[in-house]
Amino acid sequence: MNASPSDTTRMPQSALDLQAAALLARVASDREQRCAALRTAADLQARQIVAAARIEALANVRNAITEERARIEQGLRQAAARAEIETRQDEQRESQVLLQRMWIDMPAVIERRWDDLSQRQAWIEAAVAVAAILLAGRSWRIESSPSWTDSERDRWAKHAVDKGASAVEWSPNSSVRAGLKIRTDHVCIDATVPGLLAPRDAIESAFLAEYLRLNAARLPVQAARSAP
Repeated sequence: MNASPSDTTRMPQSALDLQAAALLARVASDREQRCAALRTAADLQARQIVAAARIEALANVRNAITEERARIEQGLRQAAARAEIETRQDEQRESQVLLQRMWIDMPAVIERRWDDLSQRQAWIEAAVAVAAILLAGRSWRIESSPSWTDSERDRWAKHAVDKGASAVEWSPNSSVRAGLKIRTDHVCIDATVPGLLAPRDAIESAFLAEYLRLNAARLPVQAARSAP
């Protein structure tokens, strides 16, 4: 039996199967390699995404903490400012009460000093000393209470002349309860109670300064007494 040309070139079925199997194996291997590469790339990308998200989340947390801290600090500063304002307002109200009380009590306190003989003499001498500086060589007119005796007027007139008055004229003034006024042309040294209390701002400042000093001095004593 003679073979045809097609029969001589035909490969055995087993060889075809082997080639197909090898091709399929290469395809499968290539697929696995590609899949592994894709998985590696996907894992890397996922890790990068997670890392970036973690960094962003951390930055957001830090920003939030910074903003919250700034908000709290601002709130504390505002609260401190409000407390300071309220404290000053309380101090101002307390100062106003103290000053009102002082102005009520001060005239009577000063008048009581006039009623004390030694303090009255110091009062008059201080007024004459000021007049001696400002009114030396001039004629003085002294206004005082009508209750002054002749001997008192004579004694203080001589004292005024000794201090520089060219002459002394007495002018009884029933409105003067305590103190005296020493006048020349266009000048008056007012040493009466209203005259002494005229510089209100200076008196209030000095009074509050003395009150704060005495109050500060009392605090350690009170603390020592309250200590167990």
